[in-house]
Amino acid sequence: MYAWNLRDAANNGSSPARVRQGATRSQEARHSGRKNDENGVNFMDRMKNRALGVIVAAALISSASVAAAGNLPSAAELAQMDEEERAELDDEDVDAILDAAEEDAEEEGADDEDGEAGEDAEPTAAEWETSLRDPITPIINSEGSIGFHGIASAISPGPFTFQAGVLAQATGGSNFIRHNDSHRALGANVVVNASITENVGGHFRLNARNNYNREFGRPQAMLAQGDMSFGGIGRVEVDEGIWLGGDLTVFVPSSFDSVGISGGATSVRPRLLFSMDVDKMMGAEPDLYIPLLVHANIGYRVDNTESLVEDRPQPPDRIERTAYGISAYDMVEFGLGVEAPLPNVTPYLGWTLGIPVNGDDGVCDDGRALSCVSDVGGSAFPQVLSLGAKGEPVENFGLHAGLDIGLTGEQAEGLPVTFPYEFHFGVSYTLDPSLRGTVQIEETLVEQEVEVEVEAPRGWLSAVVVDEITGSPVRGAQVQYVDMRRNPQLTDGDTGEFRSYTFEPGTNLVIQVDHPDYETAYADWEIEEGSMEVEVAMEPLPQTVFVAGEVVGMSEDGDLVPLSGADLLLIRDTGDFTDAVTDEEGRFEFELDQPGGMSVAAIADDYVTGGVYLMAEANDELDVTIELAELDQWLAQRRSNQIELEDRITFADDSADLSEESVEIIAHVAAVLFENPDLMSVSIQGHTDDRGDADELRALSEERAQAVRDMLVEYGVSPERLAYEGHGADSPLVPNTSGRNRQMNRRIEFHLE
Repeated sequence: MYAWNLRDAANNGSSPARVRQGATRSQEARHSGRKNDENGVNFMDRMKNRALGVIVAAALISSASVAAAGNLPSAAELAQMDEEERAELDDEDVDAILDAAEEDAEEEGADDEDGEAGEDAEPTAAEWETSLRDPITPIINSEGSIGFHGIASAISPGPFTFQAGVLAQATGGSNFIRHNDSHRALGANVVVNASITENVGGHFRLNARNNYNREFGRPQAMLAQGDMSFGGIGRVEVDEGIWLGGDLTVFVPSSFDSVGISGGATSVRPRLLFSMDVDKMMGAEPDLYIPLLVHANIGYRVDNTESLVEDRPQPPDRIERTAYGISAYDMVEFGLGVEAPLPNVTPYLGWTLGIPVNGDDGVCDDGRALSCVSDVGGSAFPQVLSLGAKGEPVENFGLHAGLDIGLTGEQAEGLPVTFPYEFHFGVSYTLDPSLRGTVQIEETLVEQEVEVEVEAPRGWLSAVVVDEITGSPVRGAQVQYVDMRRNPQLTDGDTGEFRSYTFEPGTNLVIQVDHPDYETAYADWEIEEGSMEVEVAMEPLPQTVFVAGEVVGMSEDGDLVPLSGADLLLIRDTGDFTDAVTDEEGRFEFELDQPGGMSVAAIADDYVTGGVYLMAEANDELDVTIELAELDQWLAQRRSNQIELEDRITFADDSADLSEESVEIIAHVAAVLFENPDLMSVSIQGHTDDRGDADELRALSEERAQAVRDMLVEYGVSPERLAYEGHGADSPLVPNTSGRNRQMNRRIEFHLE
């Protein structure tokens, strides 16, 4: 490179100084693809350019000495000659002078590189930044927000990223809720965080926890399952490394002493967030890394958890408040935290404080077990110190472990107990779909020309798996790639579709498709560029179902005996039915070619027809016993489009609890439905008299109709044949003018459709 510059200089009459300057500029152009500092060329690049200048100078000196030894002018002298002096030299002499200068320059460069390689040189700024400015992926806390423990970060994890995790807490000890008690607590959170854009995201948590207090818990184990929280966050980077944001979280606890959520106890917490990346704020100097993130949170929790126990005659005790997180106060919440984002681990330290305000009425009444918060003061405020670390042993797979240390000194009425310590541990995974399928472009500047390398063409399958006979989608089939190291896939649960991995065009792709209800299917294609629309058909397996059993009845001696010659009806939910007869031992057997729901009923003289309802899977072998009750008289019969009853179906006052006498009547209604398999749609209608609110009467009549329907299902009638509705007092048989008339209007009717 330098010899050619010298040759040009010699031809153009340039001075040696201009020649060296041109060589230096050429080196700057060659290295312009490297990272520059704020002035255009960083410190390391300038040092390298100076070294190259020294090499050029050495080449000139070396070429001069070689030329002198051969009675030829040096390259420097050649550059200073005018045209007449150069004309006196042969072309071969000029070439020899320039070639000698070029060889000397190359030798000097090789010696310089060898000398540097032998020394323990410091890493370059780029290498240093790559090794240190590569912290772990942000990890979510137990509420689903980016952060740790009770601290949330305002720093965005990036647009269109998703995180999911399972985080748990555990604690235990004695004498911290009540004197001489022993208390243990274990909680688990399933959390999800979604960052839709750089500035907007959301989070969700599902929590379950168990508190066990051996001495004073009533019950000893208190399980809360199904607590939920969800919310959204907005954030913006107002300056380099400085983020401001706000989030709103809704807390929906599970019901007290029951399963399911309690909407009336929903709490809400708006919160302001501040985060600062100190390294980025200070300019991210190439030779100075400051691994420090600072977070500050302030929020106000409108706490309605006291509503969980508002109907109880006594307020919750300290153990119950702690187990179910019940607070009689709203809370002003503060949080401060710092993190040190290092390449392999991020240690953290946090502090949270809650200030109780706006206590519920009666929380400080006389006679309470503890003093009021206003009397105890700040030593009762919930206050926690958190410390721990987060790691990423595998890319995007996060681990965290830490410890909460309770700093609250005293207890106060209306507040849950702050645990003296609590361990936190969990795992999470980060998914960034936006990185999928991106084209990696590398630009290399060589002699002021740009070469662009793009990803090679790819092809993939857009496939659907279907039933070979019906053409319906096969849902949940497993797709495996034969002779390839690819994870299996499942077809879509609704459409039976799947999209394959991408492959180079021309690849011979063989897949294997498995499903428990179908023969294994194989298919192969030669991959073409882009999407290939294909279909894979699967042959269904035989789905035989065997139903066998016996029919028994009560003998005169009071013993159960097999009933031979009893008629059997198997009524499918589809409306099809088939029959059989019991043998001498009262046994029967059906073989079916399709699984599904079905009723199996037995009909015998002097007995009330009875049956069972079965839900059969493919290749099931079911064995049942049908016990028939003796028949005194029929209490229900089919009449045209209704089932008429010999007596009314009755309930306890103002409830849907069936009377004992009515249970027997319903058994006879079931018998009528068994003996008439053509009746595939029966409407159970509930009616009341006119005493009470119309809406409440309508709801009560519907509950009673549903109770009758549920009893019929217990007796073996398919739920697919039964519908129910409540009419309240809208359709009286007779005017509601007397007690007898009102009694007639309180009824259950069975309409055949």
